[in-house]
Amino acid sequence: MCASPNITGLQKAAILLIALGSDLSANILKNHFHDDDMEKITQQISIMNRIPSDVQSVVIDEFSQLAQARSYLATGGPDYAKEMLEKAVGKDRATTILDKVSSTIKSKPFGNIRNTDPRNLLNFIKGEHPQTIALILTYLGPEQASMVLSSLAPETQADIAKRIATIDRVSPEVLKNVEDVLERKLSMVSTHEEHSGGIKPLVEILNKVDRSTERTILEELEVMDPDLAENVRNMLFVFEDIVRLPDASIQRVLREVDSKDLAKAIKGSNEEVAETIYRNMSKRASDMLSDEIKYMGPVRLRDVEESQQRIVQIIRQLDESGEIIIARGGEDAILT
Repeated sequence: MCASPNITGLQKAAILLIALGSDLSANILKNHFHDDDMEKITQQISIMNRIPSDVQSVVIDEFSQLAQARSYLATGGPDYAKEMLEKAVGKDRATTILDKVSSTIKSKPFGNIRNTDPRNLLNFIKGEHPQTIALILTYLGPEQASMVLSSLAPETQADIAKRIATIDRVSPEVLKNVEDVLERKLSMVSTHEEHSGGIKPLVEILNKVDRSTERTILEELEVMDPDLAENVRNMLFVFEDIVRLPDASIQRVLREVDSKDLAKAIKGSNEEVAETIYRNMSKRASDMLSDEIKYMGPVRLRDVEESQQRIVQIIRQLDESGEIIIARGGEDAILT
């Protein structure tokens, strides 16, 4: 269901606040809107009569999807957000949501630097006045801001933290001036730097080599850098790759997997993965799993990912023992 094209952004805000109730809405207005915006929204609320339940549902759903997209962007950037949203709502709807979110992020102060590596950001703001640093951090995501704050000189951290807590209204002209200066500094670096390495390119390479080469490299990495080796192992085979396994291998994996982990893992995955797993279960077992997912309720993304990772670890253990086979590039064909 799509929202009526006649509903303006102001009307959507009013409908959402009405649905949230007076106490929560008052807190939102007080802490997130300027006086002019509060006046406009309050006026809109006052002139709205009965709101059809279907319209209210559409507005709430749209807000929920946009908030989810922002969360994904803050967690892992545009690529991660796109992947998660496509799993949740499909490719076309994900593109529409991300377009909306991207446009609102760019229109907010410091929107273009919210995906900047905190280490690069730190290099350009650590010499600024503490008030300027505090101002910048208030407009970043909590995770990004926390990494910058914890990397600053200890003697300045408390001062900046206090300034963050006491910042009130800042004029748009001041914000724009600080933002322009920071973006110019960052652009001077970004035009001369390119990311050519990282774990992802290594994983792409290892996915194409034969099993013997992969094992040798991972064993040596384990000695040199255990954390790096573990990160690489985790990315070599992700949960959604289970659809590439033969049915017999999937059935062998399912015998080792905890049912609660399996339910959470499927809840955060796509239809193809779910259908593949159900296909390799008895009707009774698949019905029980479907019921468990149905009555599970909301699940945190972190819990879903942890369950998926435990299943991936089981798959890799079975692969290492030779009980199942994960197809690799560069290997001879397997005859059965």
